[in-house]
Amino acid sequence: MNTHAPHRQDRPTGHLVVLGSGPQAEWEHALQRLAAVGPLLLIDADAPAWQRPHLADSRTANLLDPPRVLDEARKFAATQPIAGVLTLHRAHVRAAALLRQVFALPGPSTAMTEATMLRHRAAQILTAAGVDNSGAIHADSYDQALEAAHQVGFPLVCKPASPRTRYAARRVTGIPGLAEALSAATAATWPGTGTVIEPLLDGIEATAYTADSPSGPKVVAISHATFDPQAEPALLPLEIVVDADDVCVPAVEDTASRALSALGHRSGPAQIRMRLTSTGPRVVSVTPHLTDPLLGTLIEQVTGIDLISQAGHHACGQTFLTNENHLGATAVRYLQSPGTTPLLPPNAATLPHVTPYATLQPYPAEHRVGLLRRSGHLLVSGTDYPQCVARLRGAAAEIRSARLSA
Repeated sequence: MNTHAPHRQDRPTGHLVVLGSGPQAEWEHALQRLAAVGPLLLIDADAPAWQRPHLADSRTANLLDPPRVLDEARKFAATQPIAGVLTLHRAHVRAAALLRQVFALPGPSTAMTEATMLRHRAAQILTAAGVDNSGAIHADSYDQALEAAHQVGFPLVCKPASPRTRYAARRVTGIPGLAEALSAATAATWPGTGTVIEPLLDGIEATAYTADSPSGPKVVAISHATFDPQAEPALLPLEIVVDADDVCVPAVEDTASRALSALGHRSGPAQIRMRLTSTGPRVVSVTPHLTDPLLGTLIEQVTGIDLISQAGHHACGQTFLTNENHLGATAVRYLQSPGTTPLLPPNAATLPHVTPYATLQPYPAEHRVGLLRRSGHLLVSGTDYPQCVARLRGAAAEIRSARLSA
């Protein structure tokens, strides 16, 4: 991994509150990085297990219940100072915003927070600023969704306006599937916020990641995702590739910069998801935080830029700048399926290197990801995007062969 000595202010005084975590194989590197920022207080739905060595303290609370999260934070703050709060999940933004308000903590602008909470609000702000975007239309009922569908045309995407779960978006190819998609999206949204309808845009799926620089937010990496056909009609990533010398950088830099400017984002890591269509980039969503800690690890491997640490320091009102060192590409492929049939061979834990270029990370137990069950992931590195994809798929074939012959 290419790491560099950071340029930063003094360590923050007080604890960094981290809202939520996930599987060890996907999250441990991020918690290690955040623990180097300062002492961590983890607030999560479950008591910590593997996370414990990285924590100064922990509390349990339903992260979808901001007042309950605040109660736990207040109990802790009665004896220990809190310096900042950080989350990597869009559904926890409300709890994070409440903690920032009550404890007067650093955080994103009001416009950026609203854009994170409500997809159609983000679309309105971007449209007013002349930034091409998905044009999400708000819908509170089936009649409104049907009217929106006629405006955007099929195929379209129906998703929660303010999601409480990951991967709740649904692809809809015609009117017969609209009611079911709307019901699923409504079940996954915050009460009273409704759903949104937007066109299923053509072109390449790309997510731009920005980091602080002396001149302001700068695009430092781009990831490209392909979606798992097993999850359809849900849109669930299967493979994600980060190429340090991505040829799409010139196409996304201006759009990403204008989107962040429109939303009032001046510093700290941000993530701008877009489609590179035949008429240019169109923004799908913007968040003032990473949404996948594993992607932070991949980005650091090929750019030397530690977005996880930068996010932790920024949450505490500190600066953290790293030097870039672009080197090759890296990628992840998630091992997931809709059924209960094991995807990994019985001896998977003893075979970490599937091929000379691919590392297998099996999970101790499967966990639900959208409509699928995830049992592990593959990591590869290479010189560029095509080589990483070839190596991922070669390693996946080796795993299938080992499982079938076991």
